[in-house]
Amino acid sequence: PLGYAVGNALEVREAIETLKGWGPEDLLALCLRLGSQMVLAAGKADSEEEAVGLLKKTLSEGKALDKFAEFIKAQGGEAAAVYNTELLPKAAITEEIISGKSGYVKEIDCSEIGMVSLVLGGGREKKESSVDLSVGVVLHKKIGDYVKQNDSLATMHANDKEKLKIAKERFIRAYEIADEETEPPVFIKEIIRE
Repeated sequence: PLGYAVGNALEVREAIETLKGWGPEDLLALCLRLGSQMVLAAGKADSEEEAVGLLKKTLSEGKALDKFAEFIKAQGGEAAAVYNTELLPKAAITEEIISGKSGYVKEIDCSEIGMVSLVLGGGREKKESSVDLSVGVVLHKKIGDYVKQNDSLATMHANDKEKLKIAKERFIRAYEIADEETEPPVFIKEIIRE
């Protein structure tokens, strides 16, 4: 997974943290890399390094966060939540998912993690299903990380104990922990221009 959060309000909180310049390293790096290509395409910089520098300046000055708040307000949302994430929806139940063994996170089945959020109510099983914006999961360990037995792999955010039980079972099956070290995946393999 990119970043650590899976679930509507949890992902929005993580996006806001990234716009403040202190989000997850992999998400921030990807945003800067993609954003730099847009800056170059617009002719606002002569090199990728210059474009990244412009983007970092925009983040550090708070302009990116302010623009996001402007977008939220224009769509009828509560822009104040951009500056105070405590205003975002919160689940009633949070529970740690504990590792049953020590080792390195070798693989995470991302589609299964997505299903965990769906089971908790964070997505639609049918078109008419409602979505619970507050539920989801925040990962603590990703591919390549070392984990000790009884370490927290993630925190589940739920509003229904039965759904939480099912989601936990699915989550545990999504993680593969092995004895040998594993390299984290590379998110950007190549940039194709033209």
